[in-house]
Amino acid sequence: MAKGLTKRQETILRFIIESIRDVGYPPTIAEIGQEFGISSTNGVNDHLLALDKKGYIERSSKARGIHVTPKAAAGLYQHESAMVPLVGEVAAGNPILAEENIESYVAVSSEMANTGSYCLRICGDSMIEDGILDGDVVVVDQTRLPKNGEVVVALVDGDATVKHFFPKGDQVELHPANSSMEPINVSIHDLHIQGVVVGLQRSF
Repeated sequence: MAKGLTKRQETILRFIIESIRDVGYPPTIAEIGQEFGISSTNGVNDHLLALDKKGYIERSSKARGIHVTPKAAAGLYQHESAMVPLVGEVAAGNPILAEENIESYVAVSSEMANTGSYCLRICGDSMIEDGILDGDVVVVDQTRLPKNGEVVVALVDGDATVKHFFPKGDQVELHPANSSMEPINVSIHDLHIQGVVVGLQRSF
C-alpha cells in the first residue's frame, strides 16, 4: 500500500493512473463516483482532497484537472518503474529515439512503458480541457495503433501535434481539447502517427 493512504484512497489513485494509461487522460469526478459507487460529488472530492494533501495528485480547475505526481508512481509501483527517454522533438524521417533527440530520461510506471515508449513535453494549450497543460510531459507508446478518439502524437506538415484522433475515410480529423480551437483536417496519406498518449506527468 502507498504510504499514508487508506485502502479506498489507494484504489481511487490506481483507477486514476489506469485511466490515464488506458485512454490518455484522467477520469472525471462523475466517472470516479460511478466506478466506486459514490453517489455525491462531495464524497469523491473528499478522497481527491486527501490524495492532493498527501502529495499523490495535483488538481486544477480545468475539466479532468487531475495530475498524478511522481510520488504516486513511486508509491504504488516502487518496484515497477522504468526510465523512459524524454525527446526534444519529433520530426519526419528521423528515428524518435535517435541519440541526438534524447534530452533526458523520466521515471514512469512500468504499467505505462514498453520498449517503444518515449516522453514528450507539451507546448501550448490545445489540450487544456483534457487537463494536459503547457509544460506537462506525456508518455507515448509508438508501437500502438490508435483507436478512434484516442490522443495521439501526429506529424502534420513536419510539425508534431498532440490531438484526439478521428479517422474519416481517407481523411483524419485531429481534434484539440480546447473549445477556442478548430480541428485539423488532413489526408491520411499526409499524416504520420508517432504514437498514442498513454500517460501524463506534471513537472514540478
